[in-house]
Order: sequence, then structure tokens, then C-alpha cells
Amino acid sequence: MAAHIDSLEHLVSVVREAPGLRSKRDLALLSRLGVRAGDDAAVIPFGDTFLIMCAEAIAPDLARENPHAAGVAAVATNLADVRAMGGRPIALVDTVVSPDRGHAEAVLDGIARASELFGVPVVGGHLTVGGPAAVSAACTGTARVPLHAAAARPGDALLVAICTDGAYVGDAPFFSSLRTRDPELLRTDGEVLALLAERGLIHACRDISMPGVAGSTLQMLELAECGAQLAVDRLPRPADVALDRWLVTFPSFGFIMAAPPEMVSGVISAFADQAIPCTHCGEFTSGRSLVLSEGAVRREVWDLARQPLTGAGISSG
Repeated sequence: MAAHIDSLEHLVSVVREAPGLRSKRDLALLSRLGVRAGDDAAVIPFGDTFLIMCAEAIAPDLARENPHAAGVAAVATNLADVRAMGGRPIALVDTVVSPDRGHAEAVLDGIARASELFGVPVVGGHLTVGGPAAVSAACTGTARVPLHAAAARPGDALLVAICTDGAYVGDAPFFSSLRTRDPELLRTDGEVLALLAERGLIHACRDISMPGVAGSTLQMLELAECGAQLAVDRLPRPADVALDRWLVTFPSFGFIMAAPPEMVSGVISAFADQAIPCTHCGEFTSGRSLVLSEGAVRREVWDLARQPLTGAGISSG
């Protein structure tokens, strides 16, 4: 038992101190636009359907040091945001600033490669050569039944689906399936989320991004104004990856979902049909705390009632 306690204390510290989570506190600045930091994308009613709109700016260090990877990431992150909303991506536009033509070519090659792999076209954008590296993109999609992170409720099952077929990109916390997964599967993996939403098997979702699975769960809880217990020993995880590294990893395909308990087997089965592991990793709870568990041991990571992350879940306004 003592070993489990020490292990869990270490994992709690890793999650709390992760740069990817700490950086999310800056999202509170969005209040200056009159909006709250919230879902992975905006949902706009449009006739008898919904438009899903999102944008992503790539970390300046990645844009500068690995322009091809930055181009790939600009596409992959946007598509994940649309998929997290229960949407189907339609098209992307990009904006690229490069110090020279070689850098610009590498970024654009990365964007073109990812666009081809995922089967989502790039239909326009902007390019400036002669400035500090900066890469961003935006994506539009549609959804019949949008998923909102705020829809998670106490008593819901917490499920996590992650494609574990892949490898890390150097020493960075990015785990990519783009080089190892069948391109036909890459194009259809996200369709599972849209179908689950339309069939009523899940009603809330968030993609796993820079904070990792625990930190992204915390973001979801702030919006839903509830708590959760996350069983770290039940997470889908490659056998050769240490748990402390995995908890703060940004996978190219990873999602946290809320579902009625009676729908759990159907959700897991739908991902299994796509050869993606999905597990029942805990429950959404009353209160405002994220708790990690390993076996019978539990430790609190963050109490949002005492310390908001971005303030996004505050009910007023």
C-alpha cells in the first residue's frame, strides 16, 4: 500500500506541475473579448445543423525548430477539436509566417501531408516570408448533435479513448500515430465520436491536449462544474510508456467522454470496431475536485472550488 501511495503522490505532483496545464491559466485573458474559455470549438446554429469552428496556434518553439511537425500539428489539432464537438471536419485554412523560403516550404509540406492523411482539404490561407516563425490554422465542420464538455454530470461514466499505436516525437510530450497507423483508419477514426453523439451514447467530450489526460479532464470539470475520479491504472496506455510520462502526454488521437453508465459497453465496443482502445476510467462526481486513483488509493489533484484553473466554469455571466 505504501508503494501505491508514494506512486500516486508522485503522479499528482507531475500533473499539477505540468507546463501544459499551468499554461491553461492564461485562458482567463479571453474574458477581454467578452467570451469565456470553454469548449474545444465554437458551435453555431446553421439551418437544420450546426457549424463547428475552431482555430489553433502552434507553440512558437515547435514552429521555429521543427517546421514540418508544426504544419502537421496545425492540421491534427484542429481536426481533433472538431471531432471532440461531435463534428465532421469540412475544410481548413492556414496562416504561416516564416523567416525564409525553406522554413515556409517545410511548414506547408507538413500541412499538405496531414491534410492528405486525414482526407480534409486545405482551401486557403495566408503566407508571409520574412518574419519570426508563426504557424496557425482554422477549421470548419458540421455536427448534427454537438457535444459540449459542460454537459458532463455527476453519476456519468468517465471513458477515455486513446490511439496507442504510435510513437513519441523526439523528447517532446507528443505521441503521434500518423506514421504508424493505416491512413484509411486515420480518416475514419474521428467518425466514431460523431456517431456516438448521434446515437445518444455519449453527451460530453473533450480532446486530450497539452495538459495530458488528467489536465484535460480538469478543464472539462471546470466547464461542467462537477468533479471526477480518474483511475490511472485503467487508462489505455502503450506497454512501454511509463505512467507519469503518459499522464502529461498529448496524443494525436485521445478523448475524454461522459456517458450514462448503461451506455459504457456500447461506447467501448464502437471504439474497438475501429481498433482504438477505450476504457471506463472512473466517474464524474459531485463537488469540484479531480481525484486520481490507483487501486484503492485516492489522492486529490485539484479542487476547483478553492482554486479555479481559468474561471471558465464560474456560473455567473
